[in-house]
Amino acid sequence: MAEAVFVRALDIELQNQQLFADALLEVRLRGEPALLHIEFQTYDDPDMATRLQEYNVLASRQYGHLPVYSYVIYLRKAGEVPTSPLVRRFPPGVDVHHFFFGVIKLWEVPAELFLGAGWTGVLPLVTLTDGGKRPEAVTEMIDQLASVEEYDLLAIAEVLGGLVFKTGPELEWFKRRFSMFQDILSESWVYQELVEQGVEKERQQELQRQRQTIIGFVQRRFPEISTLAEQQTAKITDPEMLQTVILKLLDAQTIEEARQILLNLDKDETRH
Repeated sequence: MAEAVFVRALDIELQNQQLFADALLEVRLRGEPALLHIEFQTYDDPDMATRLQEYNVLASRQYGHLPVYSYVIYLRKAGEVPTSPLVRRFPPGVDVHHFFFGVIKLWEVPAELFLGAGWTGVLPLVTLTDGGKRPEAVTEMIDQLASVEEYDLLAIAEVLGGLVFKTGPELEWFKRRFSMFQDILSESWVYQELVEQGVEKERQQELQRQRQTIIGFVQRRFPEISTLAEQQTAKITDPEMLQTVILKLLDAQTIEEARQILLNLDKDETRH
């Protein structure tokens, strides 16, 4: 092309970052093998269509170049929802790629579709559908899941319901509808994983508070070693050890004593 101008040669090794799809399923359609790729989304992402295309191509290459169809399922209303197809053009206007994908907006799907289809696996999504917040829809969803003892799905339904039942009397009503199942739900892997995540989050928050306490103290008493305090405390993952450091620093009389306390953190962490 006469208008094209050479800029530079690029690295011929194409980088491939590790990606994780929300769901990748092997299916058969009219007897032919294929892959179904699903992404769940709770907010608008301007790069959503591009991400779907990347997942789609990598999945096909990894599994024998089977055809892959990608869906993005929006759990709640988002600002900008991508439209299919994603079209990429070379500068003169030549089409290079047409990538087709599916978009499901749950708030536009009638609740009755999920409640009456006999698809147990999608029932936890009912509260996010059109009309899914109605008491009769929630009750029907809970009754169907409880009747087949799908308590893991029931736990997921309660979690997803938290996206739409947030405050006031309707939230209290929603909680009461699940209260009779709490003993059983507490045994669900969903609840147990959420509890573990909560414990870990609290631990990380406590670590951060203690690190900030140490850094703030050093900045006031021994500002010359503030950078050292930031570097050393960032390595510690044990809240009890950080608490011990705080007590030791309170007793430090000179900057050299404080420096040695911080430098010894490496040895203490190794012994721990």
